[in-house]
Amino acid sequence: MHPRRRAQSNTRWIITAAVAAVVVVGAVLAFLRFSSPLVVVSEAVEGPVVQAFYSTGTVQPDREFPIKANMAGTIAEVRVDKGDAVTRGQPLAIMAEPGLVFAQRQAQAELEEKQKRADPTNSPVLQEFDARISAGQAQLEIAQRELTRIKALIEKNAASQTDLDVASDRIKTVWILVESAKAQRATRQLELERELQVAKSAVDTANWNLQQQTLKSPIEGVVLNRPLSVGTRVAINDVVMTIADVRPEKLVMRAAVDEEDVTKVRVGQVVRMTLYSYESRTFEGKVARIYPQADPERRTFEVDVQIVDPDARLSPGMTGELAFVMDAKERAVVVPSQAVQKGAVYTVENGRLKKVGAEIGLRGIERSEVRSGAKPGDRVVISTIGEMEDGQRVRMSYTDPVTAAGLNKPKQVNDNFKGFNN
Repeated sequence: MHPRRRAQSNTRWIITAAVAAVVVVGAVLAFLRFSSPLVVVSEAVEGPVVQAFYSTGTVQPDREFPIKANMAGTIAEVRVDKGDAVTRGQPLAIMAEPGLVFAQRQAQAELEEKQKRADPTNSPVLQEFDARISAGQAQLEIAQRELTRIKALIEKNAASQTDLDVASDRIKTVWILVESAKAQRATRQLELERELQVAKSAVDTANWNLQQQTLKSPIEGVVLNRPLSVGTRVAINDVVMTIADVRPEKLVMRAAVDEEDVTKVRVGQVVRMTLYSYESRTFEGKVARIYPQADPERRTFEVDVQIVDPDARLSPGMTGELAFVMDAKERAVVVPSQAVQKGAVYTVENGRLKKVGAEIGLRGIERSEVRSGAKPGDRVVISTIGEMEDGQRVRMSYTDPVTAAGLNKPKQVNDNFKGFNN
C-alpha cells in the first residue's frame, strides 16, 4: 500500500477511536447522572416563624336569644320578619289563647265581689255582724236599766238579792255576746281582706298571662330566622324566632377545635384568622371562652375568639380558618417543615446528599426553625429521603421556599394563609 494512503487510514482510525471514546464517556456520564435519585430541594431562609395549630370557624353573635312561647296557644299576629332590626321591648308576635281571656274575666269578677264583701261600710257580711252587735248593745242597755231599777227597789225593800243577781248575770251574758260578735266581726273582716288580696293577685296573674301573649324583644338586635307563621299552634317553650345583637363588636369567631388540640388553647391566646369573604385580609383575635363539652359526633370543642378591630361589613355566618398561635419569633433561620426528616435536615452539596445534625426549634405546619446546622441559602431536601444514604449522589429539582412551605397545609388553609408566616 502506498505510504500516503496508509497514513490517511491510520488517521481515520484514530479519529474513529476518539469519537467512540467520547461517546462511551458521555454515555457513562449520562447513565451516572440520570440513574441518580431525584430529590426535591428548597432553600433555608431567614424570616419569622410561628408555631400554631389550625381549625375552622364561623362568625356568630356572642349570644343568641330564642323567643319562646310562654304558654300553649296559636300565633295570631307576627309583626317582624327575618332580617328586621328590633329594639328592646318591641312587640314581635302575638299569641291567642281563649282560656286566658276567660280566666282574666273570671278573676276580675271575683275581685269585684271580694271588694264589695270587704268594704267596711257596705259589706253585706259585715253588716250582719253590725246588726247583731247593735241588737246586743240594745239588750245591754235594757239589762243595765233593769239592774238600776232592781237596785232602787232593794233600797225600798221591794226586791230581793236574787232579783239583783239575776239582773247582774243578764248584763254579763249580753256583754259577752256583744264582745263575741265584735271579735267575730274583726276576724271575718281580716278574712275578707285576705280574700281580697288573693283576688287581686289572681287578677294580676291573669293580666300577666294575657301580657305574655305578646312576645317582646329582650334586646336591641336583628331577627336571625324566619318566624313561625300566623295560625301555627305552639306548645309552651316552643321557639317562635331568634334575636341577636349582630353589631360587629358583638360578634365572635366560633371555632371547632379538634380534641387533640383543645389542651393547647388558653384564654387570651392570640389567634390569626382569615375569612373566605375577605381574600387578602388577615384578622387578629384573642380567645375569649373555651366551652367544656365536646360535640359528640365531630369530637370538637367550641372556642369563642373575640375579633380585634372587626370590619364594619362583618356578618354572622361568614366562615374561615383560624391559626391558634402557641409561640412565634420575628427572625429565625427557617426551612419548610417537611425538610425535617428523621430528626435531621438533609442538604445537597456538590451533587451529593448530606445529613445535617440540625437543632430544631419552633415547629409549625409551614415552617420550622433551625437553631443550628443550617444557614440561609442552603439547599434542603423536602422530598422523602426514604432509604437514601448520607453522601449518595442525587439529582435536584428546585421549589421556592414559599411554595414549599405551603405544601403542608390543606388547600383552604393554604390559600387563605398565604404569606401568613413568610
